[in-house]
Amino acid sequence: MISTMSTIKALRCSAIVLAIVFVASSASYSRIGFDKYHNHKEMTNYLMQITDEFPNISSLYSIGKSVLKRELWAVKLTTANELLGVPNVKIVGNIHGNEPVGREIILHLIQYLLDNNSKNKAINNMLRTTVIHLLPSMNPDGFERSSPQPCPNDGMQRSGSRENANAFDLNRNFPDFFNPHTVPLQPETKAMMGWLKSVPFIMSLGLHGGALVANFPYDGSLDSDSSYNHNIKNMESLTPDDDVFRFLAKQYAELHPTMHNGLSCEDEYNLKFKDGITNGAAWYQVIGSMQDYNYVWHGCMEITLEMSCCKYPPASFLESHWKDHLKPLLTWVQQAQRGIKGIVTNRITGKPIPNATVSLTDRENYVNTTVHGEYWKILLPGVYKLRVNATGYDEKIVRVKVPEEQEDQEEGPRPQLVNVQLDPTKTKMTTADGGSSTVSDSDHYNTYWVSGSDEHRATDRAVLSADTDVVLIGADRPLAGVQKSFVDKGLLLVVNVNGEDGEEDDGYYDPSRGNRYDVNRLQSMRPPLPVQSSSSRSGNHFPSPDSSLTRAVTMLCLLPFSYFIVHILS
Repeated sequence: MISTMSTIKALRCSAIVLAIVFVASSASYSRIGFDKYHNHKEMTNYLMQITDEFPNISSLYSIGKSVLKRELWAVKLTTANELLGVPNVKIVGNIHGNEPVGREIILHLIQYLLDNNSKNKAINNMLRTTVIHLLPSMNPDGFERSSPQPCPNDGMQRSGSRENANAFDLNRNFPDFFNPHTVPLQPETKAMMGWLKSVPFIMSLGLHGGALVANFPYDGSLDSDSSYNHNIKNMESLTPDDDVFRFLAKQYAELHPTMHNGLSCEDEYNLKFKDGITNGAAWYQVIGSMQDYNYVWHGCMEITLEMSCCKYPPASFLESHWKDHLKPLLTWVQQAQRGIKGIVTNRITGKPIPNATVSLTDRENYVNTTVHGEYWKILLPGVYKLRVNATGYDEKIVRVKVPEEQEDQEEGPRPQLVNVQLDPTKTKMTTADGGSSTVSDSDHYNTYWVSGSDEHRATDRAVLSADTDVVLIGADRPLAGVQKSFVDKGLLLVVNVNGEDGEEDDGYYDPSRGNRYDVNRLQSMRPPLPVQSSSSRSGNHFPSPDSSLTRAVTMLCLLPFSYFIVHILS
């Protein structure tokens, strides 16, 4: 947990960073202006034009379609040459049709980042180390049915279409952690869910209007009983990562000119949100919110930003909102580099392990590794114990330290690289003499079967084989490549390595060596292994029953018996 002083120091660092590096003008040469809101056709043309202009940095794609078949456009920005280990973040606007300030701010943010990549060191570093996905409008149908309204400073102006074309509130339409899902998933919701499955997002912003506050999970709680329930008791519903959520929300509010004041939109003299932030459920409870779904189902740290007191202000207010939110948005993107990241691999083969679970020992939630074994975890300065599990592997706990951010660190926080190697779990096998042995499920071994009368001699030597050639090494010599535990009763296992696999990893604590991990339970969770041909040299390969080596060993084992039979008959 980070101390109050650490939080203050981190916020001070952010302020220094902004003072030093965010010097590029927010008034970049204009392809779109602040004089109007852009309808779906205009937005589409603009996105196509600007991504065509910067083809090496940007790309345009659709995550799906709305009820009325409008494309849900997203722009991907990055200059990273190698994407392995690079974090993905997203910003989503216009979830509610009549809250389009975020929609316009995203359009201008795309233009700003592309224009300033070659001019500003911080922007260049941001695009080089992060993949940024920007979706201006999640609800284009609702937007087309809404229009700007004169907006008194009451924060509750609701003209236009909040819902999608099927009259569903998209921020009440996601599967919920605390309550059963009872409403049909909408096309826009399904598209967002599919997007989260296809891209390993670690951070997200959902942009709204009607208040001025940074809202963090949970929106729901065990007491939620409706889709829109003001919480009279002001009871917070907190996540295991509450410290990080509060930091991200408070940092954003602190960098906004007025959000940190926490004043109510209804009464500018009434303090409503301390420090300009709020836990969602403490404000009002929501069933099926997007930010809760992001966090619970995908480990994505999403906060909801209420960007303006007026939901749909006249276009003349857009430029001032853009200037107010630019620095907080850029600093928020930088936080994707905070904490730790790494790759989880098989210690024997070096191959990445997908779908491993990565968590902290004192927190209940976890994130999964990608198909490439990658993981990211946003953490504040402190010392943590990282727990890594994967089906077919022994659990490993790693002690990690996230250092304090340096005040002269111009380009924002930098992640600690924590790669983790897991040992394949050893499973019980029955040997020829009825005993048992252990063999790793994920590695390639050669096997040499010996008879019961030879087992005491087999444990005194290592057999290094290449196909059918066998070389014996005396027990008084080092057994390179063979761990002591591998030689067990009637089965002698020889690892095809050069002696490195028996070494311990410095800095790691492996609970399996203390019998704290239930191997039988892990085996019961493992899916069936794919059948491989006998010629395969990768994966879980053992000599087939009719291999030449097995036949040779079998014949050797039968020789004493044959001699005995011949002797009796003679």
